[in-house]
Amino acid sequence: MKRLITTLVVLGLVGGLAAVLVQSVAGGSPGIVALPPALTDPSVPSVPEDLGQEERLLLVVAGVYGSREEAETANEQFSFGDVQGFYPVQMGQFMGLADEIPGSGGWALVSAFRTREGAEDFAEIARIAGVNPHITPRFVNRGWAYAGLGQEGNPDGTGPLTGPVPASAPEEE
Repeated sequence: MKRLITTLVVLGLVGGLAAVLVQSVAGGSPGIVALPPALTDPSVPSVPEDLGQEERLLLVVAGVYGSREEAETANEQFSFGDVQGFYPVQMGQFMGLADEIPGSGGWALVSAFRTREGAEDFAEIARIAGVNPHITPRFVNRGWAYAGLGQEGNPDGTGPLTGPVPASAPEEE
């Protein structure tokens, strides 16, 4: 009998928690954070994160570090206001980056761009934030981690750049 009561109490708690979560997703509840409506609305298309895999990208590099933790600590020193700054990535994510940027360490703070104008504009913002950035030549991105695509305008002036431009597209074989 004691086991039955314990089971019923556990089931009641689980059911109650599920009801609170459903209520939170559906309309919100005090003390519970609701998911953004777009995540629960089936009419909103789901777009995969743009990693720029296999694209030839320009990088604005803030530095090379021995570990991810060192890179993140250095990144916390930079203030970009409403603009996202740099992203810690493994040096091997961009083929040839380790040869281009001297330094010992397997991690770099970078922000990736498809256009030269985007890279130069961001480098200027980085200088204002106290960074001495380096703009690299184009490197092939293995796409392991997000490195900042989506921060630049389309070269034709129609709005944000939402996909590869010919200079960044994977090379034909």
